[in-house]
This record gives sequence, structure tokens and C-alpha cells, in this order.
Amino acid sequence: MALVRRTEGSTKETRDIQMENLEEREYEARLVAVADLGLQVQEYKGEVKNPAQQISLGLEIVGETYTVDGEEKPRLLWSKPFNIYRNLTEKGNELKYYSIFDPSAEDGDTPDWDSQIGKACSVYIVHSEDKKDKSKLYDNIGKIVAIPAKYQESVPPASITDLGVGNADDPDNPVNKVLYGLTKFVFDKRIGSNTEESAPNPSTDGDSPY
Repeated sequence: MALVRRTEGSTKETRDIQMENLEEREYEARLVAVADLGLQVQEYKGEVKNPAQQISLGLEIVGETYTVDGEEKPRLLWSKPFNIYRNLTEKGNELKYYSIFDPSAEDGDTPDWDSQIGKACSVYIVHSEDKKDKSKLYDNIGKIVAIPAKYQESVPPASITDLGVGNADDPDNPVNKVLYGLTKFVFDKRIGSNTEESAPNPSTDGDSPY
């Protein structure tokens, strides 16, 4: 399903999660999901602007795993959310991110995120502290870097193959069910959301539920 571009107009089961922080360095990754975070209120210097749609990129860190209730799972990390518009524009961040996977992209193009799912890139992992517990660190994506096409095939394939592009209006979309941390916090406060739950620490990515 293509990304729908928009215009203006609890109780959780306890799980045993075993996860070690990744080292702060570069890793190979593959794009496995694009989360649609819906329309977000925009404010600049106290002035409310027109709402803008935001998305976040879900990247599998190739070869890195963690365990949930004894089951090994691939590591999935989300980029910081960013605004998108009807087309790519040099004034926004979407062109910068999209060009990582399609270097031929230009200002004014209509991006096709579906066609980028599965493509490889490099990511730099950085740590952030929990606001309440300074001894607890979270793994976050500090930077996403392109991998030249001739080296793409040398990157192992992704283990996560059932996500793809999200849809904020579809509660059954699989991408919506694996959001966490800052990305989930933004998703939950989208315009028109009836979700009362929010991320416990929106400044970090937190633990992956994938």
C-alpha cells in the first residue's frame, strides 16, 4: 500500500526483554518500514502554523538481535520523525532521507517509499540517557548514510519482511503495532488521534517491541 499523503482539512502484558546496548559506531542496516505518523500540529516561536504530516523510517540493524520471552528477534530502530509534503523539496528533510535510498531523487519529485523498502544503508548509533534513570541508556539513530549501489548486494538481507509502509488511519496496519519511543509518542498525538497512551520517555527510542 502506498503512503497516503495528507492535507489539512492501557494495559500491557509484561514481557521478559533481554537487550544489550549496541556500541556507538556505524552499522549496516536495511529499510524495513516507513511509519505514517499522521498530521501533526506545527508551532514556531509561539505561532501555530498549518499542520504537517510526519513519517519515521524503521531500520533493521543487520545481524543484531535481542530476545523477548526467550525468542530471538531482529533489532529495529526508528529515525527521528520528519515532515513530508506533496512532493520532495529542498526546504524539507524528506529529500535528504529519500536520496539515501534513491540518489537520483530531485526537488519536485513524487517519492515512492514502497519501492525503497528493503534497500541497504549505514547507520550511526548513538546513546541517550533515560531522563529518570541516568544509568539506563537507549540506542538511537544518530545519522543515516547511503551505501553505493555496487556494495548494496554485499549487505545481508533483512529478517523483517512483513512491515512496509504504514497508514495512520488503519489500526490493523502492521507498522502501527511496532512503534515505540519518540516515534510512538508522535504517532499518539497526531491530529484526530483518540489514543490516550503515550511513550513513557518520548526523548528516546526505548525498547523495541518487534
